[in-house]
Amino acid sequence: MDLREHLILYVDDEHANRVVFEQAFGKKLRVLCVGSGAEALEILKRETVAVLVTDQRMPGMSGDELLVEAKAVSPDTLRIVITAYSDLDPILRAVNQGLVVRYLIKPWDRAELDEILRWALEVFVVGRMNSAVQVRLLETERLLTLGQVAASVMHDLEQPLSVVHHNAQQLAYLDTFVPLLLRLATPGSEAVPLSSREREGLKDLAQEFPEIAKEMTAASNLMLNVVRQMKAFRRNEVRPLDGPSTDPGAVIRLAISMCRAVAMGAGCTVEAEMAVDLPNVAALSAELLQILINLLRNAVQAVERRGPSGNVKIVAVEEGNDVIFVVRDDGIGIPPDVLSKIGAAFFTTRLEGTGLGVAQVRRLVGGLGGTFRIESVEGKGTEVIFTLPKTG
Repeated sequence: MDLREHLILYVDDEHANRVVFEQAFGKKLRVLCVGSGAEALEILKRETVAVLVTDQRMPGMSGDELLVEAKAVSPDTLRIVITAYSDLDPILRAVNQGLVVRYLIKPWDRAELDEILRWALEVFVVGRMNSAVQVRLLETERLLTLGQVAASVMHDLEQPLSVVHHNAQQLAYLDTFVPLLLRLATPGSEAVPLSSREREGLKDLAQEFPEIAKEMTAASNLMLNVVRQMKAFRRNEVRPLDGPSTDPGAVIRLAISMCRAVAMGAGCTVEAEMAVDLPNVAALSAELLQILINLLRNAVQAVERRGPSGNVKIVAVEEGNDVIFVVRDDGIGIPPDVLSKIGAAFFTTRLEGTGLGVAQVRRLVGGLGGTFRIESVEGKGTEVIFTLPKTG
């Protein structure tokens, strides 16, 4: 197949980005770059375009608005969008609706985009020869993308499920003292003698039950929130403008409590450093908990890989219109070549890892209007810094 036979239309309002795209692919592929959705639609009306690649954030007509128009004007054109993590939810919905066949996260990788463009050209050619085959190829691609979303849901259910399982085991132990409680509740049992073991058991029950109930409630709420996110995505629901407000201090303490067993198993201490009067942040408590648990788990694993002991600290401070969160560990750190890839879905440096944790965190933070970055020194540790807008 002659790769220059079919047109690739690239849309981006920033001139520098258009120049980079032209230089990267213009020598091997037939590329046309324009600066707006309106220009792109005019070309789609008068020329056969095999592949449309558009930026998401553009003045006038956004990328997702262009996708809707492009599908109506040129339904055979394969549509690809380049987006930031903060805009990923509407793009995933566009995938679900069949408006886009692929998406890339900024900044795009040249080798990855080159592979995607070649794939899209081949699918376009196949479609002209056999539309049924093209439909099957595109449906497979859509299912793969939706599979990524489902995989991220399963990833985020793992930790709260572990908390529920651990606390259920604790309840199973404490359950052995229920007959004693029934005996004590029986009329006339005021003078029933108690052995030292029974007294210790009742003491444990009194001390541990409130914490167990709190952790299991938080874990079940988190699981419900993750499942609701998936249902909202499937129904193409949009997040309401008047968002929730959450006390970050309470969520930080809860996240540390829920990760305590994992940290102890890794020989790691986890602590918090924050002001007592931190303002609320614009997030559901379950969303912030989801972010923190992912980051805490990664930090604990980094400490464990360095061994034999270490520390993880969560710092939260108010600054301007935001609350800044820092999750700091003294683990193995991240090499520079790996650091640049952290956050890409399914990229992981651990054999048992999924590569979904950081990608999910970046998506959540971006969707909440925050910022996210990672700083690390190999052999010394890592800091993950994210911000969330404060409320009130």
